[in-house]
Amino acid sequence: MEHKKRVLAKLAEMDAYLDELEEMLPPEEEYLQNLPIRRACEKTIELAVETVIDVLAIIVAEEKLGFPAEEESLVVVLQKKGFLSEKLSKKIRQMKGFRNIIVHKYGEVDNEQAYEFLSVHLEDFNEFERAIKQYLQKLSKRQRKLS
Repeated sequence: MEHKKRVLAKLAEMDAYLDELEEMLPPEEEYLQNLPIRRACEKTIELAVETVIDVLAIIVAEEKLGFPAEEESLVVVLQKKGFLSEKLSKKIRQMKGFRNIIVHKYGEVDNEQAYEFLSVHLEDFNEFERAIKQYLQKLSKRQRKLS
């Protein structure tokens, strides 16, 4: 059950970042004109995406699915094993892609696209959380059967 506690702690951390983001995200015009706000929002979403990656890594380790060489492999392995739907896997890849643009500055950040991601795609995190909680329920049932 330590595994479950770690996952739930990461999900709570993710929720806290998303709550902070919702509080600080201004209307689009203000976002586009305010560099400190943009940077704060970018950092906060980066941290939220990192928690998603952490949860994926915990599940891959717990399920003994190998040692993926890179983050992308976490998503691929969990989709192939049925832990993530194809649709959710795609959304997680988009999250990671957006995070990579922010962190690694792959090209110039398009602030209008960033605002769209920050304001529209937050529901993807909720979908991720629901899927992970379903996984935890199945895991608990599986562990009770083994006991």
